[in-house]
Amino acid sequence: MLTSTLHRHRERITRVLYFFPFRLLILHFKKNHFLLFFWLLLFGFTLGIFADNIGVPQQFLVPEYRGATGMIAFGIVGFAVGGFITAFNLYTYIMHGFRFPFIATLSRPFHKFALNNSLLPFVFVITYLLCSARFQMIQELIPPMRVAFNLLSFLLGIILFQSLSYFYFHYTNKDAQAFGQSETRAPVDTPLQHPHRWDLPGRKGWHVETYFYSLRRIALARDSAHYDREVLVQVFSQNHINASRFEVVLVLSFLVIGSLREHPFFVIPAAASSVLFFTMLLMLISALHSWIRGWTLTVFLVFLTVLNYFYADLHLFRLESRGYGMNYDTVRAPYHTGALLPDLSHRHQDIAHGWTILNNWERRVRSVYPEDTRRPRLVIIDCSGGGSRSAFWTMKALSAADSLSGGRLMHHATLVTGASGGMVGAAYLRELYLRQRSGEQINPRSREYADRMGRDLLNPVILSTAVNDWFIRYQTLRDGRYTYRKDRAWAFEKQLVTNTGGVFDKRLRDYSKPEFEGVIPMMVLSPTIVNDGRRLIIASQPVSYLAGQDALPGDPFALHEEVEFTRLFGQQDAWNLRFVSALRMNATFPYVFPITTLPSEPEIGVMDAGIRDNFGLKTTCRYLDTWRDWINTSTSGVVIVQVRDLPKGIQLQQRSESLFGRFVAPMGSIYGNMTRTQDFTNQQLLWYLRQSFDVPIDLVNLQLNQDRDSHVSLSWHLTRSEKQFIDDAVADPYFLKEAARLSELLNGHQEP
Repeated sequence: MLTSTLHRHRERITRVLYFFPFRLLILHFKKNHFLLFFWLLLFGFTLGIFADNIGVPQQFLVPEYRGATGMIAFGIVGFAVGGFITAFNLYTYIMHGFRFPFIATLSRPFHKFALNNSLLPFVFVITYLLCSARFQMIQELIPPMRVAFNLLSFLLGIILFQSLSYFYFHYTNKDAQAFGQSETRAPVDTPLQHPHRWDLPGRKGWHVETYFYSLRRIALARDSAHYDREVLVQVFSQNHINASRFEVVLVLSFLVIGSLREHPFFVIPAAASSVLFFTMLLMLISALHSWIRGWTLTVFLVFLTVLNYFYADLHLFRLESRGYGMNYDTVRAPYHTGALLPDLSHRHQDIAHGWTILNNWERRVRSVYPEDTRRPRLVIIDCSGGGSRSAFWTMKALSAADSLSGGRLMHHATLVTGASGGMVGAAYLRELYLRQRSGEQINPRSREYADRMGRDLLNPVILSTAVNDWFIRYQTLRDGRYTYRKDRAWAFEKQLVTNTGGVFDKRLRDYSKPEFEGVIPMMVLSPTIVNDGRRLIIASQPVSYLAGQDALPGDPFALHEEVEFTRLFGQQDAWNLRFVSALRMNATFPYVFPITTLPSEPEIGVMDAGIRDNFGLKTTCRYLDTWRDWINTSTSGVVIVQVRDLPKGIQLQQRSESLFGRFVAPMGSIYGNMTRTQDFTNQQLLWYLRQSFDVPIDLVNLQLNQDRDSHVSLSWHLTRSEKQFIDDAVADPYFLKEAARLSELLNGHQEP
C-alpha cells in the first residue's frame, strides 16, 4: 500500500517536472540564448529597465500612431507582438523541434508545440498589460475606460496575427497519420513505461511526460519508438518547409511595408517597428536554418566576412548617408591641413562682410525702436542638444522670453548656435519670425507652432531602420540634378518638414539675404567630424573668421580646429545643401541617425555637434573675440541667452559597488559627465572673455529644471505628460526670474 502511494506521488511529481512547457523553458535557458536576448530587451523596455533616459519604454507602453495614442496604435503594436510570438515559436520549432519526437505523432504538431511554448509570451503579455495600464493612468492621465479599450486592442492585435498563422499551418502542415502512420492516442491516465527518445544520429531527445493538448486538457506524451523513423523525419521536414515559406512571405511583406513607409498610413509606432525588426531577424535566421541546418552559423559568418571585405565597392549595401543637395559625382574636395587653413584674403573679405551685417543689424534695431537713443545690447542665443525635449523647450522658452521682453529678444539677436534638438527648435522659431517680418500674418509665439515642434519624429526613423536601413537600400530620391538612396536620415528630414508645415523646405543659401540684411540672426551649425574631431562650421554666410587657427607664435605643431563647410565643399554645391540636412547633420546622435558622409578625399563623416560643444559656447566665444572692437564701440554690452534642456549644476554620481558597476564606471562616468565637463570649460572661457571687453557680458540661463520625478526623456518623441511638463516649465519661478532679468537687460540697461 505504502509502495503504491509513493509510486503515485513520484509519478505525479515526474509529470509536473517533465511538463512540456517547463521543458521548453529549460531548453531556452540552456540552448536559446540568442532568442532570450530579444525577450530580455522586450521585458527590459516594458519594465523601464533599459533605455529609460532616451524614452524607449514610453514608446512601448504608450505607442503613438499618426499623432495620437489610442486603440489603433495599441492594435498595431499588438499585431507586431503577435508576429514576434509566431517567429519565436517558429524559431524554436525549427531549431529544436527534433528534440521532442512525440510532437510529430500528434495532429496539428506545430499548433500544439506553439501552445506549449507560450509560457514566455504569456508572462510578457501580462507584464505589458500591467505596466502599460499603470503608465497610461499615472503618467498620461488617460481615463481607466480608455486604458481598458487600448489594452483590449493590443490583445486583439496579438490574436489577429496568431489567427492568421493558425489558419496557414492548419491547412498546410501534416502529421504522421497523413504520411501513412496510424495514430493510437493513449488514455490520459495511462502511465509511461519508459522515457521517450528519438535517436537521430548525433542528436538526443528531451524527455517529456505531459503536455498541453489544448487549453483545457493536459495529456500524456505518447511513446514514439514504434513509429517509423522516416515518417517522423518527413513530418518535421515538411513542417519546416511550410514554416520557412511562411517566414519568407512575412519578411517580403515587411519589405513591402518599408517601400510604402513614406505614406503616413504605413508609419507605424516605433515600438511596433522595433518588434518588427526583431521578428525579421528571427525569421531570416530560422528560415536559413531550415535550408542549410548546421551550416547556418558558418554561412552567416562567411557572408559577414565577405561583405566586410568588399563593403567599400558594394555601393548597394553601403550604409552611408549623404547631405541632400550636394554633388557627390564630381571631383572630391581635398581634405588636408593645407586645404583647410582659410586664405588670408578670404578672411579679410569675410570680416568686411560680417562688419556690414552687424551695421545692418544695428540700423534695423534702431529703426524698430526709434525712441531708444541708447546703444543696443547684442544678444547671442546658445541652444543645448537633447532631441525633441530640447527642440520643444527651445521653442517654448524663447517664445515666452521674447514675449516678456516686449519682442526685444529676437530683434536684438545676432547669432544663434548650439547643438542637436535645440537648434532645430531655434531654427523653426527663426523661420517663423522671418515670415512674419516678410509680411505674412502669423504669430510665431502661437501655441500652434510650439505644438508642431512637439510632434513625433521617431516613428518614421525607427520604421526605416527596421525595414530598410539594415537591409538593401533599394529606394532612391531625386533632389534637383542629384540622386540619393533613402534611409532613416531622409525619413527624419521628410517628417520634420511635414511637421512644420513645409517651412523648412529650403536651401542653405536661402537664408543668406535675410541674415545679411539683419532681418533674422545668423545661424551657425557645428557638427563634429568623426575622422579627426574637428568642428565643421556650417553657415549661410562666409565665416572663415570662425575657422581661424589658435596658435602661439612660433608653435610648429599648431592645430587647426574648425573647418568652413561652404569653402571646403564649394565645388560640391555646398550652398545647395538642404537646410534640414544641415540641421540633421548637427543632430546626428550615435546610432539614431547614420553618420553623414561628405564628398571629400579622404572621405569624412560628421555627427552630433554636442560631442564637442553641446551649448555652442565655443562658436560664441570666437564670434565675440572677432567682433570685440565693434562690440565695445557700437553696443552697450552682450547678453548670452543659454537655452538648456538640463539644469546647470553638479550632481555627484554615486559609485556603484557591484562588480559590473565598477567595470563600466571608467567609460560610463566619462560619458555621463560630458555636459558637466563642458560646463566647467565654458564657465572658464566666459570668465577670460569678459576680461578683454570694455562692455559687460551677461549670461541668462533659460533652463528646463528637471529632477528624478519629472524626467523628460532624451528622444525624438515626447509623451503627453512630457509635453505638459515643458508647457508648465515656462511658469517656473526660476525661469520667470531669468526672463525678467533678460527683459531688464534689454529694456532698462544704462550706458556703460
